[in-house]
Amino acid sequence: MAEELKSLDTAAGYGGTVRGPGVSIPPYDGQDWHKDVDRCLDRLAEAVANAAACELFKDDGGDLDFGVRPGLIRNGDTLYTYAGCTETLTDDATNYIYLTAADLAAGNTVTVATDAFPLQSVTPHIPLGTIVAADGVYTHDNISQTPRQRSMVLLGHAMTAANANTLVAGEASNADALHVHAVAGLQDAVQDLIPTITLEGIDNTDGTGEMSIQVTDAAGNALAQRFRVRTWLSTSAYGAPVAQTDFSLATGTQLREITANADYEAISDATGLVEMWIVAADGTYYVMAEIDGVLYSEPVTITGN
Repeated sequence: MAEELKSLDTAAGYGGTVRGPGVSIPPYDGQDWHKDVDRCLDRLAEAVANAAACELFKDDGGDLDFGVRPGLIRNGDTLYTYAGCTETLTDDATNYIYLTAADLAAGNTVTVATDAFPLQSVTPHIPLGTIVAADGVYTHDNISQTPRQRSMVLLGHAMTAANANTLVAGEASNADALHVHAVAGLQDAVQDLIPTITLEGIDNTDGTGEMSIQVTDAAGNALAQRFRVRTWLSTSAYGAPVAQTDFSLATGTQLREITANADYEAISDATGLVEMWIVAADGTYYVMAEIDGVLYSEPVTITGN
């Protein structure tokens, strides 16, 4: 069976029309009709040049010589201008012809194997086609192109085949061997989303004390934002509120008094800081602070009464 082409009468009716992107069929009338033909052929040549990028062709340098046409190939973020090349086939074998990342970087080399195309997971590559050679020669009919694969396959860019296998080796995979989530990486991206609290108590040795409640990120850096913080005073770590002579805000804004001189909700200042003023008998007290449901506790000693 063979392809049935359009009739000559149908084709003749295309004269003076545009049949494709920029391809004008000449009307074959007037003295400049041949210029219209030249323009049509030039446009077709441009289209064919793009379609035939990195196509295999029979080279006249020797009975087993073949060539690869030039073309543009993108691999990851890099666009390569491949200059093309010629190479010699292995006789009495099926030659599997492809481009590796090294070939693209060189710009004028190609890889030929006689067993098969390699696995993409082992050797990322762009298959160009196969050529069967026998008895020291080959013909055009022995060339099999793979243009669709050329346009679909993406070579590994910054990742080697060994690295790819490390990522997908099932239970034995080890992604951390290929990248590290350092402070400058993942932590920087998420630490602001996880507010924590740092507490610091001060004994003024005059019957008063202070507790600094600073909202920080996961790396311990002060967060310059306003936060809602609950804080209370007790006589034991994480204990219930116990009122003293005075427990009030020195820095921040009181949002709600839950228990006078013992338990408050506050809004920090713009630097994420809440400071509490404490007046009590000599002894050790505990200030609790809560943010996003997480509790923190810090002791402060009062002396000087």
